Amino acid sequence: MALFDLSRKPTGWQKWMLRAPSYLYRARLGFLFGKRFLMIEHRGRRSGTLYRTVIEVAGRLPEPPEYVCTSGTGPAADWYRNLQANGVDAVWVGSKRHEASVRFLEPAEAASVMAEYEREHPKTAAKLYDVMGVSYDGTEAGLVEMMEQIPMVAFSLED
Repeated sequence: MALFDLSRKPTGWQKWMLRAPSYLYRARLGFLFGKRFLMIEHRGRRSGTLYRTVIEVAGRLPEPPEYVCTSGTGPAADWYRNLQANGVDAVWVGSKRHEASVRFLEPAEAASVMAEYEREHPKTAAKLYDVMGVSYDGTEAGLVEMMEQIPMVAFSLED
């Protein structure tokens, strides 16, 4: 059983634990997470309030250089919906804040990134699927179908 169940929106202590890393980034301690995580700054789709969310990097695409991240709680995640409505204000990688743009990956491209993630981190990928409450039959078509439930976004740093 996973410590966090990301198949639905976190509440209570889980929500607090998931927010804690953003305070480390804001204190310029993001280097503690290496390049495996990044923090995005985004605006609320209704309120316009600035939010900061730390998310895991699932892969990197070379041309143009992009960090690819997964919405573990699916398309209903607040940060994902905010990006759809307002784009991204900035992305923190390590201790540095960068202006950035966001691109939403199609399921086939997302499946390709996730397949690479599985090859590089098989145990972590299995745990991630458990936490997200998703699975697939091991086929490429099954992976594409699964990626319709857990969308991916790519961030390009602009400076």
